[in-house]
Amino acid sequence: MNSSHTRIRAIDVGRGLAVFLMIMVHTLWMYADVATQTQSTFGHIIHFIGKGSAAFLMCMGISMVMSRNQGLRSAIIRAGLLLLIGNGMNFLKFVVPIAVFGTMPENFIAAYGWEAPLSFAQLRWLTLTGDILQLAGFALIFVALARRFIHSRYTLLAIALLIAAVSRELSGLRVDIPGLYYLSELLFGGNYHVYFPVFPWMSFIFIGLFIGMSFKQTSRTPQEVFAGALAIGVTALLIGGGLCLLYPEYHFGNFFHLGPGGVLYLAGINLVLLWLINRLVKDQTDNAITRFLEYLSRRVTMLYVIQWTLICWGMGIIGYQTLNAWQTAAMMPVMIALSLAVQAGFERLPRLLTAARRVKALQAS
Repeated sequence: MNSSHTRIRAIDVGRGLAVFLMIMVHTLWMYADVATQTQSTFGHIIHFIGKGSAAFLMCMGISMVMSRNQGLRSAIIRAGLLLLIGNGMNFLKFVVPIAVFGTMPENFIAAYGWEAPLSFAQLRWLTLTGDILQLAGFALIFVALARRFIHSRYTLLAIALLIAAVSRELSGLRVDIPGLYYLSELLFGGNYHVYFPVFPWMSFIFIGLFIGMSFKQTSRTPQEVFAGALAIGVTALLIGGGLCLLYPEYHFGNFFHLGPGGVLYLAGINLVLLWLINRLVKDQTDNAITRFLEYLSRRVTMLYVIQWTLICWGMGIIGYQTLNAWQTAAMMPVMIALSLAVQAGFERLPRLLTAARRVKALQAS
């Protein structure tokens, strides 16, 4: 097995695992009651699993290095597409159940401090919520610029650390100029209108760039590269974890708006995780589990939209944060299965439409 295959396989398996686990995490966030989320062992475990978001972003960075489409023009086009998909997803998950179906639970709307019916401005606010797809879109442009002018992998790692170092100080920065206000929110958002602000979350993508450049610029094997990532990960975990313990409010005020210690802590966890995944798959032949995870990895964007939409639409039946631990655990495989079923349906749709046209043509003849 050549190193390229091993490398890509480890990345795809890691990203596929992140896709699988994120459905479980989002199910917990929207369906589990407050006690389950904050006081139960089950809730704490699933919340910890949610820290794997950084692994997905690192895999994204590694894949960007390996991608053939690295030009700035291509990056801008793909960035615009991701922004459209992200806002379209927000429309589906929020506006449709609120304004079209009329099924969104009142306590979900009340969590924003609002009352139904919502105004156009409130619906627009929800549509423009910053999520991981918006982060990925902006990151594509920054990464394309970095790849064009920066050729040292250590400079890329230094940029990742610099982003982490300044993000807490820049958090909440807003430019009160029409057209730039929303942009500044996506870049530096410090509230829950933006869940994944570019600063600091782009740090993880640049760490992935560093790993990807280590593959391309050196003759080291994947095992040696991931061993180096492990050493960096353990160091980051110890330093970041220590900072979070000493100054928790500044370094890990909340999961989405991190300080430098929080970034190092999550980076450490996920670098160790990537090393472990590589260890598990490097000598394995293809099997049902790895094929399934690679399947998820190749459909990450579509599945992200599908699962969030289904979970939010499902609140019309289940309610918002109403289930205990056992009920939430039972809903997780249901939401995974539904998401995969809808994905499969979309994949079969072109063939069904083609078959229908052929039947219609035969009938007409």
